[in-house]
Amino acid sequence: MPYPVPPSRLYPPRTAREVFRVRPLRLLEEAFRKSPGVVLAAGAGYGKTSLAAELPAVYVSLAEEAKDPAVFLWHLLAAYENRAELAPVGALLEAGAWPKALEALLEALAPLGAHYLVLDEAHRAESPGVVRVLQGLLRLPGLRLLVLSRKAAPFAFLTVLSERELAFDPEEACQLAKALAPELPAFEVERALSLVRGWPLGLRLVLLAMRKGLRPELALESAEGLLAYLGQALPKEVLDRASRLALLGEVDEEEGAFLLPYAEDLLLERREGRICFHPLVRSALKALLPEGEARGLLARAAEAALARGEGVRAAEFLLEAGRFGHAADLLLKEGEGWLARGLTYTVLRLLGHLPEGVRRGRAGLRFLEAEALRQAGRYREAEALYREALEAGEERAYLGLVRLFLDTVEPARAKPFLEEALRRFPGLARSLLAENLLNEGRAGEAEALGFSGPRLFLRQGRPAEALELLKRAEDPGLHRPPQNHREGSLLRALLECVAGDAEEGLRFAERGRFEAEALGSPFGLSLAEARKGHALLALGRLREAEASYRAALALSEGGPARLGVEALGGLAALGDDGAYREMVRLSRASGDLWVEGFLTLVVALARLRLGEEFPLGAFPAPDPFLEALARAYPFRDGWEEVLERYPFLAGRTLFAPPLARLRRALWRLGRLPVPYHPGVRVEVRALGGFEVRVEDRPVRFRREKARLLLALLTVRDWEKEDLLEALEATPGEFRVLWWEVVNALEPERPKGAPPYFLRTRPYGLNLEAPELYLDLRDPALPPLSPYRGLDHPVLDEAARAYLEERRRGLLQSPRPEDWLLALRLDPLDESALGRLRGTALYEKGLRLRLVAEAELEGD
Repeated sequence: MPYPVPPSRLYPPRTAREVFRVRPLRLLEEAFRKSPGVVLAAGAGYGKTSLAAELPAVYVSLAEEAKDPAVFLWHLLAAYENRAELAPVGALLEAGAWPKALEALLEALAPLGAHYLVLDEAHRAESPGVVRVLQGLLRLPGLRLLVLSRKAAPFAFLTVLSERELAFDPEEACQLAKALAPELPAFEVERALSLVRGWPLGLRLVLLAMRKGLRPELALESAEGLLAYLGQALPKEVLDRASRLALLGEVDEEEGAFLLPYAEDLLLERREGRICFHPLVRSALKALLPEGEARGLLARAAEAALARGEGVRAAEFLLEAGRFGHAADLLLKEGEGWLARGLTYTVLRLLGHLPEGVRRGRAGLRFLEAEALRQAGRYREAEALYREALEAGEERAYLGLVRLFLDTVEPARAKPFLEEALRRFPGLARSLLAENLLNEGRAGEAEALGFSGPRLFLRQGRPAEALELLKRAEDPGLHRPPQNHREGSLLRALLECVAGDAEEGLRFAERGRFEAEALGSPFGLSLAEARKGHALLALGRLREAEASYRAALALSEGGPARLGVEALGGLAALGDDGAYREMVRLSRASGDLWVEGFLTLVVALARLRLGEEFPLGAFPAPDPFLEALARAYPFRDGWEEVLERYPFLAGRTLFAPPLARLRRALWRLGRLPVPYHPGVRVEVRALGGFEVRVEDRPVRFRREKARLLLALLTVRDWEKEDLLEALEATPGEFRVLWWEVVNALEPERPKGAPPYFLRTRPYGLNLEAPELYLDLRDPALPPLSPYRGLDHPVLDEAARAYLEERRRGLLQSPRPEDWLLALRLDPLDESALGRLRGTALYEKGLRLRLVAEAELEGD
């Protein structure tokens, strides 16, 4: 069921517009040229809404209920209705999945292109969640976001125009005076402007008071001053009736028609068949009502809101009326339904207004607040309140505690509460038991109890099926807050890293991070960073992976112990043995042996790709897939059947074997069109000295000429005669040198098999072989002089050419750091030093130049 957004909130008020404000409109346009978001931050009556009404914009006026980001998104959905296809967004909101709804909304609005969005009365909806939604909206290309607020904080990340910019200047004051009180002399208008210090609303009321012959000081300095003015400007019976209607904030035009003759004095705003009271006027008129009468009117307004199905609005009326017991009972009745619709922050806000005495007598409110805190990812607070609810006799708290430990994937902690829940609520607890069994790694028992879905397939060793199922799922677990893990984007990220493509895994990790940021969930942020680390690890971007894992670990501080497990596993994969031991300890303490086995193999494969065999020891094999990987490790000959069963191992995944061993397996399966594959990786490093490594082990040549031969092959392709001449070798000697190099690079090559890493006719390196790494072709490495220690004119010339090419490339870079590197290669280069002039690195460059000149003079 959609959240009811009053239509009057979607249209700006119809105002007289006596003054066309060219100056602030120009300031606004200049601000938008600098930033896609601008906030007009000023007190009531500074003309923020009137100024925004000059723009052709999508308009939304906000109330306190929009503090909840889900409610705020319902307002945006109503505002953009008929402008874009928003049905999927509404479906996500109805399912309570507002972070995903935000992402879907951004996708739906992207085709709209350039347009304005005005958010009026934004200070009333101020909350961290709404600020995160605004930050998400700024990702929309072409959006110009205008926020109207009584205060700049917390919207100061936007460009701010304040009261100083919005105050009337003398020219605007004269325009208003000509429209309202043309008989006033200019010096009286100047006096009025001075009295109100440029305040547009104050000036209006002062001018109206002066037109009636009243003292301008009565007009407005506070609500009391406004009341004094209204008391003289309106008949008493009108004032009395207006005070009753003002209490509601807005009424139908028909009901308030008697006020229209006094609209100017009452500052009434008319919006789509509704009459709205200015906040200052409402505050002043409300003071006229006896407390008892005001409470009665608000109680009747609550009843009317309930009859319209607007429970949240009814609760707000009851709270304003001071009928806290009635509001508490309404929360007990409707609160869990609101949580199911994703109105987490609405429930927390309403509960926060209840006095402790009212809450103390209702254990169900403790349970309701704990449920809301759990949905918000505030697990420690939620656990404390569940325990308080238990002590007060609320047995449903057993279910709540089980759900909490399912959220945090701590099956051992869930067990005792699950046993109690099964005794008291066998029907409801059965599905929770199934999920907890899954979290323990007992997938078969979980399935027997009816558990299904991608997580079951993953833990059954069917990751490819899990990924396909999740791709096809229309409702991937969205009905179950929190939505930042389990069957959502972060599970998709993990499955892509296991059985899909790590680039897609990275994309979904970033998407999951956005959702977690929107939710304000440190748990989700930590998990997103860990999944991002997994994707980067699979892609071989190891420094970035380490940064993500460390960020995940930092974000896990203060959260459930299980939260740091994936980050620790990632750091262990990069070589930290202490992190591996801690990962194992925490996995076992939480009771999740499957994740221990999963991450142990992530570590083993990552280390193997880095050239180190990781001892698996007594490996726990919790599913057939992980068991098959453990048997195949370290992926020498004989594991081809595993590759045929799990073909995704050949892709960019966490469990991909080293490229050389993978390609040898493909060759043995007849899928690689080469006559022979050695199954090793070769690194030829020429920068600085000259070194060759096979499977990360240094190669020792028996003959120095064989080493020189390989170095010459890195320079270019050779005809045999030219190569013999360069080596000063006879054909017989060359044959010996050639096979020494071949056998050094391919130590287990069968006799008669053609070389894989070397080519003949012409002679050279097989640079197309992905298992061959030549550092001369790596632009990320710093430019060092190659072939040091090898004395040969061809290599000397190649070194000079390499350095000159790198120098030219560095000078073409936009980065001053690269220009400094170019200057290091040639400290006397005027163009390199000239580029650095005006940058922070100029002094360093100048010192290089001076040192080089001093050395020349010394010579």
